[in-house]
Amino acid sequence: MNKLTDKYHRLIKEDDKHLNPLFDIKNVSKRVYELGIAALFTGIGLAIYDSFIGLYVSSFLVACFCFGILMFILLKYNEAIINLTVSIIAMICGLLITSIYLEGLRSEEYLYFFPILVAVPIIVNLKQTQYRESFIYISIIVFSFAISIFIGLHVAPREDFNIVQITQLAFVNRIVAISSTIVFAVAYIIFEKKYINELMEQSTRMINSRSQFLATMSHELRTPLNGIIGVINLLKQEHSLSKQGEYIQTLKYCSDHMLQQVNNILDFNKIEADKLEIHPVELNLRQLLLNVSIPFVVLFQEKELELKIDIDPKLDVSVLADDLRLIQVFNNLFSNALKFTEKGFVRLEVLCKSTDKQFIEVAFTVEDTGIGIEEKDQKKIFESFWQVYDENTKKFTGTGLGLTICVRLLKLMNSNLKLVSEKGKGSKFSFDLKFKCADMLHQLLENNTQTEDNLSGIRILLAEDNQINMMVAKKILTGFKASVLGVYNGKEALEALENTQAFDIVLLDLEMPVLNGYTAIFEIKKLYPAIPVIAFTASLVDQKMLSDLIESGFADCILKPFQPHQLLAGIKKQLTQLPLER
Repeated sequence: MNKLTDKYHRLIKEDDKHLNPLFDIKNVSKRVYELGIAALFTGIGLAIYDSFIGLYVSSFLVACFCFGILMFILLKYNEAIINLTVSIIAMICGLLITSIYLEGLRSEEYLYFFPILVAVPIIVNLKQTQYRESFIYISIIVFSFAISIFIGLHVAPREDFNIVQITQLAFVNRIVAISSTIVFAVAYIIFEKKYINELMEQSTRMINSRSQFLATMSHELRTPLNGIIGVINLLKQEHSLSKQGEYIQTLKYCSDHMLQQVNNILDFNKIEADKLEIHPVELNLRQLLLNVSIPFVVLFQEKELELKIDIDPKLDVSVLADDLRLIQVFNNLFSNALKFTEKGFVRLEVLCKSTDKQFIEVAFTVEDTGIGIEEKDQKKIFESFWQVYDENTKKFTGTGLGLTICVRLLKLMNSNLKLVSEKGKGSKFSFDLKFKCADMLHQLLENNTQTEDNLSGIRILLAEDNQINMMVAKKILTGFKASVLGVYNGKEALEALENTQAFDIVLLDLEMPVLNGYTAIFEIKKLYPAIPVIAFTASLVDQKMLSDLIESGFADCILKPFQPHQLLAGIKKQLTQLPLER
């Protein structure tokens, strides 16, 4: 339980860390520009005023300052300099020191240090910036102020002026400096109030979103779990083989449904944290599309729906694509069509739009004759946790994550999901994808090594401390004709490897007693670097964790729970690379 709690808090922190930087909530960068522009216009006004009262040297100096500020703003705008804040503060302080050197303390130029000091909290985000940087800004201002006072007390003014000029100049400087200090102080209060209100609204939105998430997930996970528990109790009481077979089919349906919901949750979290990436592999596009539709054939037949598959013959080619993510998109679209279609058909239409030696552009369409979607709701269905109300069952159905995930995945593939629908007349979801053509010769060679869906002659070392998981994995692997040796911790895995190194691959659980997978991998790769090791875990694996696992020595990662074909594909992927590695 503590593990789950720690993992939840870690996810919350990662989510918060991701959400806040999406926009500068305090508009600090914008305020720095505003300060620069304010200093620019103030300088222009003072330059004109100095010239008007006959202080031409001071006027020229302030005009040079204005030009410098303008240059800094333009350089920052064109990203030629990194930090505009320190540039402006340093330049203003430099101007004030020079002005006091020319005019002395009687002009009261030193008063401008106070509005600058008040402006620091406005243009520096103390909640996100390191305190060292803030200390540097304040130190520059305080140090410049000290130098100015020292110069004013010990150095005679370099510019000649009469008593009327210095009185007029001091009066204007006093008014402008005090007014600026008041303006900055009021602005700071207004900005902080706006910041606090925005934080409160953001917190409320987050709480509401997570409450909705928990409520939705509670319902969607408890429903299939309730079915699993109920069917298990029925199986205990049932002695008829035909009835048992029926219950087992129901049990499989509930468990598959629950696995799909869990995968949606995990993928949604990865997408929200920008951790999801596309990993293209070589595949036959037509075969992939046929494989995607196969699991749904029986489901559509049970509802007496016709599943039409129309694939352009030109698509019997090898391309580079992320098969797992494409399958995920079609699974969600097929599942939605199945859920909201009571009669008629569901059709997958795939057409080749254009092709050349390097790329092939493909148009995908999933059409159904279901309940359809009203125009006012057509944008909402792509939002997270929004659910379609089914009038036939009088309830909301689904997690509201499937289409959101489809949209995000297609966006990663440089595409977008389009919808054409009419209430009561069905829906049509479509998108276009551009694939890079794969090397046909390499594909043929790879296919020759994978012609059979079995692992005959393959020796696998399985390290898994959970007896049920061990039993399931061994049954699946031996069903694929693999030779499997099971051990229950990392220490036993090392001992097995020491006794015989004749293993082609190692499946290593991460959380085990005595010696866990995180520690065992270093010893295994040090002693047996040629044997690929796959992480076998139920942990939440994001892109960073996967990178860390690979860096530690793992070749890949297979998540539990898993489908048999996923385990087979993960193992065969490593086996095809063995000749290259050895």
